[in-house]
Amino acid sequence: MKNLWIVTKNELKRYFISPLAYVYLISFLVLNGSFAVYFGHFFERGRADLLPMFGFQPWLYLLFIPGISMRLWAEEFRSKTIVQIMTMPVSAAALVWGKFFASWLFCALALILTFPFWLTVNLLGQPDNAVIALSYAGSFLLAGCMLAVSQTMSALTKNQVIALVLAVITNLVFFLSSLEYVLSFFRLFMPLSIVDLVASFSFITHFDTISRGLLELRDLVFFASLILLFNFTSEIIVSFKTSGTSRLLQSSSRRRCIAAFIVLLLGFIGLNLLANSFLRNIQYDVTEEKIFSLSPATRTILKNLPQPVTAKLYYSKILGQRNPEFRLYFDKLRLLMEQYRKISDGRFDYRIFYPEPLSREEDYALSMGLQPLPVIDKSQAAFFGMILNDSIDNRQIIPFFTLDRQDFIEQDLTEAVYLLNGTKGKLGLISSLPLNSKTIENVITPRWEIMNQLDKFYNTTEITQPEQLQKENFDVLMIVHPTDLSPEFAQAIIDYSYKGGKILLFVDIAAEAVRNFAPSAIRFKASDLRGLDKAWGFRYYPQAVVADLENSLTVDASSDYSKNTNFTQDVIQFLLKEKNFNPVDPSTRNLRKILFSSATVIEPDLAQEDKVRFMPLITAGFNSSVMNAELVRDNVNPADILRNFKADKFHKIVAARLTGKEADKAFDVIVIGDTDMLYDNAWGHPLNLAGKDYFIPILDNANFVLNALETLEGKNILSSLRGRSGRIRAFDNVEQIRKTGLRNFKIKEKEILDNIETAKAGIQEIWNKKTFEQRTNFTPDELALIAGIRKKLDSLRDELRSVRAATDTEIRRIDTIVKFVNIYSVPLLIIFGLSIFVIIRRRPAPRETNRREPVSRPLAWVALGSLALLFAGLLSVGYTAKTNSGEFLDRPVFPNLAQKINQVETIALSGHRQKLEFYKGNGIWKLKGHNLPVLQDRIRSFLSAMLEAVYFEKKSGQAQYLSRFGLQPTDQPDAPGIWITLQNAAGDNIENFEVGHYDIEIGRGTRAAYIRFAGQFQVWQIAADFIDLSVNPDDWTYSTLWNLRLGRFISFNNQNNPYAVADLARKMLNSKILSVSAEQPSKEPAFTFRLLTEGNNEITVSGWQDKSRSYISYDFKHIPNENRLQLFEKYTKGKFCEISATDMENLKNVLKYSD
Repeated sequence: MKNLWIVTKNELKRYFISPLAYVYLISFLVLNGSFAVYFGHFFERGRADLLPMFGFQPWLYLLFIPGISMRLWAEEFRSKTIVQIMTMPVSAAALVWGKFFASWLFCALALILTFPFWLTVNLLGQPDNAVIALSYAGSFLLAGCMLAVSQTMSALTKNQVIALVLAVITNLVFFLSSLEYVLSFFRLFMPLSIVDLVASFSFITHFDTISRGLLELRDLVFFASLILLFNFTSEIIVSFKTSGTSRLLQSSSRRRCIAAFIVLLLGFIGLNLLANSFLRNIQYDVTEEKIFSLSPATRTILKNLPQPVTAKLYYSKILGQRNPEFRLYFDKLRLLMEQYRKISDGRFDYRIFYPEPLSREEDYALSMGLQPLPVIDKSQAAFFGMILNDSIDNRQIIPFFTLDRQDFIEQDLTEAVYLLNGTKGKLGLISSLPLNSKTIENVITPRWEIMNQLDKFYNTTEITQPEQLQKENFDVLMIVHPTDLSPEFAQAIIDYSYKGGKILLFVDIAAEAVRNFAPSAIRFKASDLRGLDKAWGFRYYPQAVVADLENSLTVDASSDYSKNTNFTQDVIQFLLKEKNFNPVDPSTRNLRKILFSSATVIEPDLAQEDKVRFMPLITAGFNSSVMNAELVRDNVNPADILRNFKADKFHKIVAARLTGKEADKAFDVIVIGDTDMLYDNAWGHPLNLAGKDYFIPILDNANFVLNALETLEGKNILSSLRGRSGRIRAFDNVEQIRKTGLRNFKIKEKEILDNIETAKAGIQEIWNKKTFEQRTNFTPDELALIAGIRKKLDSLRDELRSVRAATDTEIRRIDTIVKFVNIYSVPLLIIFGLSIFVIIRRRPAPRETNRREPVSRPLAWVALGSLALLFAGLLSVGYTAKTNSGEFLDRPVFPNLAQKINQVETIALSGHRQKLEFYKGNGIWKLKGHNLPVLQDRIRSFLSAMLEAVYFEKKSGQAQYLSRFGLQPTDQPDAPGIWITLQNAAGDNIENFEVGHYDIEIGRGTRAAYIRFAGQFQVWQIAADFIDLSVNPDDWTYSTLWNLRLGRFISFNNQNNPYAVADLARKMLNSKILSVSAEQPSKEPAFTFRLLTEGNNEITVSGWQDKSRSYISYDFKHIPNENRLQLFEKYTKGKFCEISATDMENLKNVLKYSD
């Protein structure tokens, strides 16, 4: 034993002397983390377990372990150090086991260094730490097995590479032995026991069982026996190569060594056959929920079978060939039936049939009602169902085992066994909902699936008269959403309960399920209890609905996908989990998930606290509130409800049990604050197999109802079985951050969307104005306003995107931390520690003076060539980036304009027949050749559009296609293009380009234009709003008597009639200024009126006539506050604007008819 420890210690030191060990260690940790995070979606799946890591770990071992073990013996034989080793007073066995334990400890270190994953799941959720600990132990055992195999391969050869390849191949054989395409070969001619043995030789089979929390004794036997087999084989090989130095086999005979290996192999096979046969049921379930252990209900039913039961399983092998999940399901079911047989002491037995086409087994399966699944390409039917019979010919049928019910296989099978001889109870039903089918608006509603579930265990009688409660002896009474009980009926129910009657009551503020059948006729009504609540000591609130953000569902609340998708949390519809259920009461103890919709609150009546025992069964989450029930009745969008959600700190009970403490009022009632939970869509989904409809339960809604009825009866036979499955352990903290962030986003989204709608209304108002004025085109001012509104819309959308991105910032931050910590933190610490160690241990070498090593000329040429290639490669990358259109996406079109914007002194717009040239004078833009003032904000808007322009898409670069984009030369007739030139004071071009078609819609109101730069034929589509681009001087100047930029009219001459004011505005907006004069046309004006505009600006407008010419002048009472109006006032002060005689007459008529 002492020698073994010495060998182990020395071999372990050898690992850390070599840098290769650190390379393997760091590589394993990085790959282990990367595979778990990126391929296993460790963070995205949101589950607090380590299955993503352990699922990939065996495949990483396939490279890692052969790599660290390939030198164990191959290097000793290659360097012939084996001769020295064998002369030492150490046995061959000690050497083999010492090397093995050293390698195993190195693997243990690598496994321990994955601890950040374990810490992460504990910080983000509530994992089952016992399962994780067992998974680590299983991974350690798996590593030991693979090390034993790899050491044997290393002992076979002197070459490390060959040892590595042999180890990978041999271990891969043990990996693949459980795959279906391997097992299908053995299924052709071997019995199931041999097929099981082959599958049991797989590392994956045993490790998968352990990693899920089940430790079987046969797993330990397999791992231990395999380690012994290959370590003893290694000892035999070493003994053979060193002339029989091993005590195990003191012989160098090849035949004896092979015979010894065969003997060991046969012993290994025999031991594992025994383990598969007798040790499989010796197991320990470490899961917190004990999901791999049979429930007490199953054990009780099997031990008390009144008659022997035979289960006939019909399974078509083609199902497993097409889908391996069916084969795994079949194996699981077969092993479960074997457990049933042992627990029942033989009173439960099973037989397995493999029906072939046109066989007797197929005929019998069809005649008994098993569901065939057509396999069209094979022209045959496949079966996977069960027939259960007892000795007195009671029969239960499971038509087909669907994959959706894999986790509930014990429940389905035990229920079928129980129903063979189970006695049905008597259930009374009072309901205003169409549970048993009903005609609503000439539509026959389907029977609710909950009634089919009840029919398995109860004979149900629908109660319509109070006398029935006295005449018939019901085991339990179920009342669903009472809305029209008469006082006599309500009193009869109370009397029934006071005499010890058991009642399950469902109340609701709005039975939404009925909307599926009659949306137009239904007006939701709350349950009317007629005093039942007071009689039983509880209160419910018809105007209150529970909103639960913590357990809410993500739903699609989009109303128009072409405009905007709207995914939100529906806080009215929530999925409660095991932490919300009473862990003691049998009705809720084993349940996992129940869906509620528009549930109400159930509270105790404090005035009867001493008379009634009130026990909560189901509560809403902590992050919840109570909201107005009208939100549900009015069918308000879930996104709007979420915006108004505000959590409180009060517990909301949605189901409770009430029992009377007084002898004369011995009622026992369970009250549930929701009826929609009973409807089919709330807890399962339909399935059609070959034209036959089935219903597949997914959630525990029906299980809760059945458990509640059973608990009220006092039976509790199947309650420990229903809903029993593995707990879903989510990253609760992350999920709450996501839901809270989404709520905050919805609040901000509403504000921004309201602003967007306001902006859109502004555009609609301009459109309506154009229609009202009977014009076919927008005025330049209107186009400018539309451009401004569009810019605002773009800004609001950008703000909305940034708010949405900020919603996920915290989750992305956590995701980044999780990735860094679990992938890189430990490897970086190892590298850092090694660096410090090397720096401390490093000793400076003695310097050699006056000695230079000559430079190798060939090496210098190679270095020069390498640098040249590197430089050329970098140039090619840069060239590719410039020529790749994707690289230009979202880049600024005019990147230098922002720095030179203040240097722009001239803007020239050149079209086919017109050219405009703007220049700066005293800081104000002016139009060359025109004396009308230029619209300054329009120039600014145009420059802003250039600054914000970004590349959207690269188009053709060939001249013959320019006309398609409106970019043909401007000297051609009807050429729509406009050349734009920006110059500085020296006359140098700052920008020079042509704009073609420029009002192109590219989504959600964003506009695009086609451009090309001077001297190029390359066309670019850019995101830029050039909607008001024009070479018409009237579009850039104050060319009419009034425009929208100057403000709206309030009144004139104290005339407030909106029609008269609108008529005057229309006439002034359409009266074009022909010229401007500083000379007064006549002594007296033809008319004068006082105009009041928004901003409380009062203007005296006068009309003048001089022979055949007409003029308008303005006289502002005060200097305006608005910049645009100040410029207009400054320009028109003391000047007279000439208009046409027609426009003058129109103004006179307006003033005349308004008096």
